[in-house]
Amino acid sequence: MTRIIGIILLLIILWMAVKGFTRQLRAAVFGPPSIPKAPPRAAVAETLVQCATCGTYVAASRALKAGRGDAVFCSEECRRSNPQP
Repeated sequence: MTRIIGIILLLIILWMAVKGFTRQLRAAVFGPPSIPKAPPRAAVAETLVQCATCGTYVAASRALKAGRGDAVFCSEECRRSNPQP
């Protein structure tokens, strides 16, 4: 029984050695395998607006707007703390 297990382990080791050798041989002949690169992400320019309460700059798409006027806020807390005109 131990002889069979030894033979199986030897075959596994030989298989791994042959696999590693063929991988190195392939890399030497054809060059290293190429890793596909992700396409470059497009830079998105977005306008920043300043919070009327604390002065923090926030992306215009994320800013909270007041009911009237041009006032924008960075958070709900700033909107609540600023007195409405």
